[in-house]
Amino acid sequence: MNSTLTEYFRILTERWRWVAVMCLVVVGLAATYLLLQPKSYQSQSTVFVSTPRDDSDTYYRGDLYAKERLPSYAALIQSQDLARRVIADLQLDSTPEALIASTTATPVPGTVLILLSTAAGSPSSAQAINQAYLDEYMAEIASLEAIPGALTPRAELLVVEPPTSSELPGGFPPTLILGAATAAGLIAGATLAVLLALADSRIRRPEDAIEATGLPLFAAFPAQTSKTTGIEPGRQLRDALQAALPADQKHIVLVTAPDVSTGSTSIAQQLADSLRDSGESVALIDFDVRTKPSGTPDESVVSVVDVVEDLVAPDDALSNKVDGISVVPQGHASENAARVVDSPRATLLIERAAQLHGWVILDSAPASKFSDAQRLSHFADALVIVSRSGKTKFETLRATAQQFTLSGQQVAGVVLNGCSAADIDSIGRSRSPLRSTPVDR
Repeated sequence: MNSTLTEYFRILTERWRWVAVMCLVVVGLAATYLLLQPKSYQSQSTVFVSTPRDDSDTYYRGDLYAKERLPSYAALIQSQDLARRVIADLQLDSTPEALIASTTATPVPGTVLILLSTAAGSPSSAQAINQAYLDEYMAEIASLEAIPGALTPRAELLVVEPPTSSELPGGFPPTLILGAATAAGLIAGATLAVLLALADSRIRRPEDAIEATGLPLFAAFPAQTSKTTGIEPGRQLRDALQAALPADQKHIVLVTAPDVSTGSTSIAQQLADSLRDSGESVALIDFDVRTKPSGTPDESVVSVVDVVEDLVAPDDALSNKVDGISVVPQGHASENAARVVDSPRATLLIERAAQLHGWVILDSAPASKFSDAQRLSHFADALVIVSRSGKTKFETLRATAQQFTLSGQQVAGVVLNGCSAADIDSIGRSRSPLRSTPVDR
């Protein structure tokens, strides 16, 4: 129960905007209804059904007679002829149907009382209509219950409470309506948020990435990664890789992602920086030649495309040092991008980097769109799959992990980029990478 409530709280916290918008919409509709609804004032009066009561016997029979007649008397208020007479008495600009709709006669249970209620656009009009209805209503009952030759009718109506006058509109109070609308809006918004969460297949939490891949989560990076904010997650990623691979050996690690805009290149850079900080010799090679490079490539720096197409020596490319790391950028767009990773020159570049450095980090194009990562994985000792919170879909991440696993490649773990601060703290407090068994979703 606690875990279920926690999950609901997380959903509402993440999707609070939907709850707020739905609540504002419902309250706005209620407010519009109140503004457009014409004001209606009510007037009420109470009549008593009187019958002859000369002795105890006639008292009992008269009381029984009155109670049996109550439904008929109440129904008589719906008479159009009665409504026409009221309209004529007051010279109202209305129809019998409209007047009947705003008038009710309600028997009070267990008594011989009838509550007469009328509504109009002003307090005085409601009171005048109620009084006119009383006069005509009493005359109608007296006429129906009259006995030829008798001095008194079988029953008659006596006014016990004259028509009231209220300066406040009738109906539910606006505050009550707005309060109910607010509650309904919150419930509707919460329901919508939960339904959207159930329909949303994107990775949101570290647990989602673990469930999709069945792999340990090596690190969780914040949404805005910089040299400062990425230090601790980069260290966690480095430590997890060093623990997963044999010590005192040279390693080639492939960093890839299921789709674009996951920040895999930034993660590869953070990993390289962390390895350098620990005293390792690192080379970072960007094989993502499919996507357009950001900015204008530096022509003075030898790139991957330069090595493959222009037959520049790998050593010239690896001689470019950035903060102590040998960095080989992707370079200008290639007309034969699909053949770059298959080129013998690319193989030579990777092998030479492994000879000169203890760690070689390879960055590749998105694995779900291109096969470059699959072909580069044969060079790697381990693979790291980068997903992005709120972007990478559950099924896409799972398919990517299965793609490498089925081909016999060692997928070391998964990284979640764009995490919340709470998720990053939870990973930081863990002494070992989070693990889980994959569960079908």
